[in-house]
Amino acid sequence: MEDIVIVGFGGHAKSVADCIEREGKYHIVGYTDLQKADSQYSYMGTDDELQAIFDSGIKNAAIGVGYMGKGEIRRQLYSKLKDIGFKLPIIVDPSASVSDTAAIGEGSFVGKGAIINTEAGVGKMVIINTKALVEHECVVGDYAHVAVGAVLCGQVKVGEAAFIGANATVIQCREVKGNAIIPAGATIR
Repeated sequence: MEDIVIVGFGGHAKSVADCIEREGKYHIVGYTDLQKADSQYSYMGTDDELQAIFDSGIKNAAIGVGYMGKGEIRRQLYSKLKDIGFKLPIIVDPSASVSDTAAIGEGSFVGKGAIINTEAGVGKMVIINTKALVEHECVVGDYAHVAVGAVLCGQVKVGEAAFIGANATVIQCREVKGNAIIPAGATIR
């Protein structure tokens, strides 16, 4: 089992850690953040320590920063981690259902009970949260977030860093522009 460090440790990071534990592919050695959090995992310092962590032999990282207003922070962390040399594995909860014909990009997170259906394409550093549905042939751009219980019907295109709110629905063949925010419960027809 390979070691992994979680970068940023708020609420979303706890979901990421839980999925990592449930997957059983990686051993969480600890986390970095601006300050120590209440956690069962070891605090390894701020992000200034990431190079030393990599040099110590830990080559995998998962970004634990959620999306809400932090899309640019997630992008910056991804660039920093890649520049250091970290690998950012795809984290998929064992309860999620991902089609064999779907493609998921580096560093993306697929939460509990989420479904990614046939021929869907999910970019890098995307969050597909708990019980979200990404139907057939959807395309979800890099750094986007499909929140809890959101539904993307078939052939929807979601732009880079867009946010689809909790329980929102985007009807088939629609496009959500990059950086757009679809409010919780909204229906895009």
